Order: sequence, then structure tokens, then C-alpha cells
Amino acid sequence: MSFSQARQSILIISLIFAAVSWLGESLVHFAILDHGQPFEWIPGDSNELWMRAVIVSLIVIFGIYAQRHANKNMDVKEEKMRTLKATMNTVEDRVGNALSGIKLLLVSAEKSNLVNKETYRKLTVLIDATFEDLRKLSSLEEINENERLKDIYYLEVEK
Repeated sequence: MSFSQARQSILIISLIFAAVSWLGESLVHFAILDHGQPFEWIPGDSNELWMRAVIVSLIVIFGIYAQRHANKNMDVKEEKMRTLKATMNTVEDRVGNALSGIKLLLVSAEKSNLVNKETYRKLTVLIDATFEDLRKLSSLEEINENERLKDIYYLEVEK
């Protein structure tokens, strides 16, 4: 489903439902209530026409209301995603630069024998894993929040 279809899906469904209701009401009158009379899309009785118009209008109005509400929710979700991406790009840039600097210091400390090989290896693995985690966070396409404590949320990231 395309983006514009998702933004109009509830409205389209309500329009279809309104048309089906009108048709269903016409069929009920033709087959059961006014048996023997010709099929009428638009009823001859003004009271029947008014009733159908009100019902169909209410269905469409409810569809418009529901679609606006759904669109507002989609807007909030899109804004959250934009904010998350901007934040993660900033974090990846700042923390990534700091980790790169730490890694350069480690290389020079290891060459000068200020750090033993095992410590150098463990710190390098830790820094590389942190880089990978930052890349995963910055490439999120969907926000899945997990509440750990009251008002403290974490993003669920697939590993």
C-alpha cells in the first residue's frame, strides 16, 4: 500500500461501505419490503430517500473523522521517526568520532608498549562492537518502545 493510499484507506473503506449500504437498502426494499415493485437506486419515497441520505452521510462523516485521527497518529509517528533519526545521526557522529580518537590513542599506546596486547584486543573488540551498535541504531526504520520503568523507555533493537 502506497503512502497516499495509507493516508486515505479508512475514508475509501467508508465510501465503499456507504455505497454498499445504499445498495443493500435498495435490494432489501426490492426483494422483501416492496415485493413486486421495480428496483430503484433512488427511492421514490422522500422519507426513504432522506433516511438513506442521513445514514450514508453519517457513515462518510465517521470515515472522515476516523481518517483524520489516523493521519494525526501517522504524523506523530513520522515526527518521532524524524527526531530519532536526527538524534541517532548526531550521536553516531559524536560518539563515533570519540571512539575513533580512543582507538587511535590505543594504537599508539600499544605501539609504545603502554598497553598490553590482551587489553588492546579487548578494547578494540569493545569499540568495534559499539560502532556496530551505533550503525544499527542509526538505521532503524521503525520505533518499537519498551517501557522498563515508569516513564523510562528503551528502543527495541534486533540483534
